[in-house]
Amino acid sequence: MKRLGTVLHSIDNILIVRADKTLESNALYPNSMVITKTMKRIGRVKELFGPEKNPYISIKLFNEIKDSEITKLKKERVYLA
Repeated sequence: MKRLGTVLHSIDNILIVRADKTLESNALYPNSMVITKTMKRIGRVKELFGPEKNPYISIKLFNEIKDSEITKLKKERVYLA
């Protein structure tokens, strides 16, 4: 389990995450599994964008993730499985 980053926003069924400074860019692949601190699978990495040193990551959430759960994720840290 590696720290991915902190959730900033949610748009429809996508989370925008600010990458953690300790995240190595070679450890990040499209479709990598994303989990919460309680080890719940929430989605997969969709895209990496923004500045190279401190990028943003979009995460495509699974359909079974409820709106109330998405709201609770804001400002929470998420991880790569």
